[in-house]
Parts: sequence; structure tokens; C-alpha cells
Amino acid sequence: SFYRLLVDDVDTDGDGLLDWEERALGFDPSTSRSGRNDTPDFTRATNAMNAPSVVSLGLLDPLMTERWPDPGLVAVRRTGGLKPLTVNLAFGGTATQGEDYTTATVAPIRFPAGIREVWVELLPVADTNDSEPTETITLTVQAGTGYSLGASNTVTLTLENETETSGPSAKAAARFLIQASFGPDQASSSKPDALPSNLDSVKQLGYAGWIEDQFGRPPGYIQPWVDWAAIYGSDLQLYGNWKEFAWWGRAMGSPKLRPDAATNTVPDPLRQRVAFALSEILVVSDRPEQLATEPVGMANYYDLMIRHAFGNYRDLLYEVATHPVMGIYLSHLGNQKADPVRKIYPDENFAREIMQLFSIGLWELNPDGTRKLDAQGQPIPTYDNRDITELARVFTGFTFGTNSNFSLYPRDFTVPMKCWDAFHDLGAKTLLGGLRLPARPASPGNTGTAGLVDVNAAVSNLFAHPNVGPFVGKQLIQRLVTSNPSTGYVARVAAAFADNGLGTRGDMKAVVKAILMDPEARDPGMLQSPTWGKLREPFLRVVNFAHAFNAASTSGYYPLDQFTLDHGQDPLNAPSVFNFFLPAHSPPGPITQLGLVAPEFQIINASSAITGPNYFWDDAILGGLHTQGAGNPNYAVRASITNELAMIVPAAQIQADVPSGPALDPDALIRRLDLVLTGGTLSPPQFQIVREALLRINPPTWQWHRERLRLAVYLIVTSPDFNVLR
Repeated sequence: SFYRLLVDDVDTDGDGLLDWEERALGFDPSTSRSGRNDTPDFTRATNAMNAPSVVSLGLLDPLMTERWPDPGLVAVRRTGGLKPLTVNLAFGGTATQGEDYTTATVAPIRFPAGIREVWVELLPVADTNDSEPTETITLTVQAGTGYSLGASNTVTLTLENETETSGPSAKAAARFLIQASFGPDQASSSKPDALPSNLDSVKQLGYAGWIEDQFGRPPGYIQPWVDWAAIYGSDLQLYGNWKEFAWWGRAMGSPKLRPDAATNTVPDPLRQRVAFALSEILVVSDRPEQLATEPVGMANYYDLMIRHAFGNYRDLLYEVATHPVMGIYLSHLGNQKADPVRKIYPDENFAREIMQLFSIGLWELNPDGTRKLDAQGQPIPTYDNRDITELARVFTGFTFGTNSNFSLYPRDFTVPMKCWDAFHDLGAKTLLGGLRLPARPASPGNTGTAGLVDVNAAVSNLFAHPNVGPFVGKQLIQRLVTSNPSTGYVARVAAAFADNGLGTRGDMKAVVKAILMDPEARDPGMLQSPTWGKLREPFLRVVNFAHAFNAASTSGYYPLDQFTLDHGQDPLNAPSVFNFFLPAHSPPGPITQLGLVAPEFQIINASSAITGPNYFWDDAILGGLHTQGAGNPNYAVRASITNELAMIVPAAQIQADVPSGPALDPDALIRRLDLVLTGGTLSPPQFQIVREALLRINPPTWQWHRERLRLAVYLIVTSPDFNVLR
């Protein structure tokens, strides 16, 4: 390594403060009056150092559970002076220090010069006493030299008893929902515990019970809404990408599959989350013009992901292979058998990608996802060009399913493609692994029976390949839980793919459950691992935010699209079949040097790194979720912020343009945002940054309470604590 050492104990501006002191204080070392302040820097620093200190306590995280090692957090704060300070602190409550909890903090508390907050961490201790009641821990600031006591000089933390069979804690449930759905919802203001209902559901049912409940819920398809919009959308001025509107409705748990449906349907967030992950593996996109004008067909394709999210991967692979949207996207619709005289040869596009991207990948894998090596220590390819050529012969003879002849018109994107044996290569074929398909006689009429036998055999051959479990399983882990799962984690998920415990291969219920219930996914100790977790997908940051604030429009519709402009993502809008980012992408720097990957960083660039945060500041928090506004106010999808504003000013003043206050302490608001946005992982320094920034916005400025909320949410959704899922 190379290190540059700079001398910093100099006084460039000659004002009596060293350069490093000025930088530490936020002053400019090149001038004696930083920011053109009337008072010289030295005088300002001296006054600040000698000012009287007032010490108070703040609750950053008052909830502790015995088996969740996330600590309770108390901030010891001082205002006024910046001299080194020693503060006397006493512990109390019904819990016993050293037995029920531990802390590395030893009273008295010492403030170094210039430091405004010192944090006390209290770690719960698990015990075998399953019948003990909820206990309390109190911290009290006691009188001392050099400071006076603030109004809040005693705080109380709660230590909940937790047993081997207890349901998840609130933080554990929030973390789980961020992985398994689109995050915690907004809590009702009438709930005494102020916990979101979907979080309560996880606590009550437990992880496995919640997953089983989700398995039993009916699929929330998106095509019904698009079918409705195709009839009524234009008259209702619902202009835009209807499939995106429908996607948002299902992601947000709209009560009806289409507005005129006779019955309601329950939300199915786990299925929707898994479907979105599958859509980033079995990729189609509406960027080609042919598909951009087919919202019904695109929705029909996406519904394959929804239908088979809890089905069997073999069935999904077959339906993807025979869907006309995929036939257009990867150009095997209209594919004909070879005719050298007419210079016609089968298109190899889909044949290559069904192997490379949808099933087995490029390299032979061990069950744990690592590459197999040959005798020379080199990775072994899974297929070669001959395998592509032979497989391309299988996917010949396809056209639209309702056509009466082998033509590309009319175009019905809602039924599987039809195979015409007259245009299908009926000759013998040798597929991957040496599988021999015999020559077949053409079936009578236009049933395409012989061709579909070939297709079924080819899909079954790929599905049976031992690579599929680790290849697909690892990508689903990356989409839901962590970018760099251990080989053991991958192996356990691959084993669930190979056998669901009842001898069935490819059972997606078993795979999903294995991913979410794996010890690594549920181990809170992984929160402390620097290589664990993943970057939150830019588009899903918006969806998570929308859930945290129960975003909705007065019409009940979710006419939202064009998120690719600010975030580089929209469902079914990837720039290529390789998705928005590659599963093996590793950004330059320490991540690459450590041999790790961070796929989502591939779409973070100099533009989106600015437009993404700006979207929240300019639009989403106080405006609407639309990237370019909503022409019809009834269609404006807005975050519900009344509950949060009531944490800033008295409820009766929420609608005032200049509330008189008094301003409420921001700690409760930040704790609420921490739980639903970051799963309770907001770091103490980030908490302090948010709090001190909010305290600079006070009455009587215009809508200061709304500006406080906007700043609080903005600082959290742009922080590493929110953007990196742990």
C-alpha cells in the first residue's frame, strides 16, 4: 500500500487555530472568518468550548429481545460546551446488569473535546427462564461537575423475554419482510404498539407459518387489470404502461384484480416478490417495439412468474419456452427447419439463452455452486456450439397459437405458441449430455404433436441437469437475501431444488422456503458480517418506500411507470436478456479485490447516483410517486404521511402551513422510520446526523413540519443503512 502523510498542525490563516482543529470544527482553515461570519473563528471556538453544557438522554432503540443480539441504544447528549466532559450515569430497572444484559459502557461517561453524543449499547443475554416477565432497564444522568441536567435525564428500555419457540421480534420480523416481500407497511395510528400489521402477522405466525400462509393465498395476476384497461383505460385517461400500473397494484396489495371484479382478493406479497425475482432470471423486455405495444401479452408472460412462483420450475421453463412473448424476444417464433437451398437455418438465440441464462449456465457446477474443474484445473463448459445448433433444431415450427396457418399474423400473445410439424425439424437429434431424440413422423393436421414431443424432451433434459438447482437457486438467494451466499447456503437450497423431501424435483415452494428459512438468512449474527447482504435494487427502494407509507391514490389505481428514467429499472424493461445487472458483476475496488460480487452496482452510475436520491427529495416524499407528475389529481399516488407528521407537531396543527408547535422530539419519528425502512439497523451516527439536521428546521418557517419529515426520510433512504440490506 502507498500512504501519503500531510503535515496538518499548521495555522494557515494565522488565527490561532490549527488547520486540523478548524476542519474538526467545520471551519475553513484558509480564512480567519469562516463563512464570512462577523465573529473570528478563534473567538467562536473559544466561546463554544467554554459554554455551559446541558446533558440529556435520548432513546435511539428502546426495544430489546433476549435472542436478537441487536443492542438497545441510548444517546447521552450535550448541548453548549465542547470541552472534554465527564458525566455521571446510573443504571437501574428490573433487569440485572451482567445477568439479563451486558454493556461495554462503564460509568462515568466521558465526552472527548467537540463530541456532542456518546452512545450506550446494552446487549441482551438469553437465558433458560422461559416464564420471566418483560423487564426494564433505566439509565439516569446524575449531577456532576461542568454540566447541568436537561429535561430528559432518565430513559427506560424494555427487555422482552424470548424462548426457543417464541415468535420473531419486531426487528427480526422487519428484516424478514424486507427479504420476503416489499418491506413493512405503515402502522395504523390506532394501534397501541405502533407496529405495522404485516409485521405483526410475522410475529404471530412465525417465519414458517407466515410462509405457509402465503403459499395458500390465491395468485394475484396482473393480466386482469390490463385486460380491463385495454377496454376502459383510454376513456378514463389512464395513459401509460398498463402492465406497470397492474404490477404496482399487485405489489401494493390492491383489493381487486381489476376494478370491476365482483370479489376481493387477499394480498400475496411473497408470491409477488418471488415472481419479480424470477422475471429477472427468465428475462423478456418491452424495449423492442414489437413488445412495447403488447401490454396484455407482456402481462400474460409475467403471470407465468406469478403462477409458478410456488409451482414447479420445470413447468415454468416449458411455458416460458412456448410463450409467444419469449418467441418474439428471443426470436424462435417463426423459426423454421433448415433448408440450405433457400438459405434458411434455425435461429439459435433462444437455444443458447435457455441454457446459458434460464437453466444450467456456462460452467459445470458442484452442488454448492462452485465450478467443477478438469484435470488441468480449468472450468468445464456445460455446452458447446454443437449443443446450441442441435437444440435450435428443437425450437422450430412455432407460430402464434390461434393461427390457422404458419404465419406471423394475426398475433395472439395470450395463448402458447403452436408447433407446426411441417416446419419443425423432425430429424434425429443429439442433445446435451448425449440425449438422443429419434426421427419422428409428422403428426396429422396442424397439431404439432411430434414437435412438442421434442420440446418436452429438451426441456426435461435441461431440467434434469444437476446445474439447475445451484444455478437458479443461487440467483434467487441473490435477489432475495444476499449477494454472496456461502457455498453451504447454496448447497442447501440446491438440495431442496433436487428433492423437496417427497422425491419431487424443482418444487419452488421448497426452494423459496429453503432460501428464507436458511440459518444464514435468519441468523442475526450476519448483521455484523461486512460481506453479508446486498445492495437494494434501485426500483425496489421506491416500492419499499411506498409500502412504508401505504402510498395510494384516491382513485385506487396505481398509474406508475417510467422509473427507468431515475432509477434504471422498471418491471419487464431490462436493456437485454442479461437483465438490468449480471449476477456475477463485481464493481472495481475492494469488492473485486475480495473476490465478491455486488450485482446491483452495475446500474449505479454517475447519473443514477444523483437522479435516484433527487427523485425522493423532489417527488416521492411530499409530492407523488410519479416520475413526471400526475395529470389527473385522482391518479396521483402519494405517500400517507399524517401519522409521521403527528410525531413532529401536535395533531391539530398538521394541516397548518406554519404550525406554531411546539416541535416534538424527533427521536420517536426516527425510530419509526428506522423500523420500517431499514429493519431497525440505522446506525447511531446516522441517527445523530438525521436528528441534528431536523433540529435546524424550526418554526416559524413555511411548512417546517413537512420539511422536517422530508429531510428525515431523505437522509435515511439515501443512507447506506437503507440501501444495503443486511
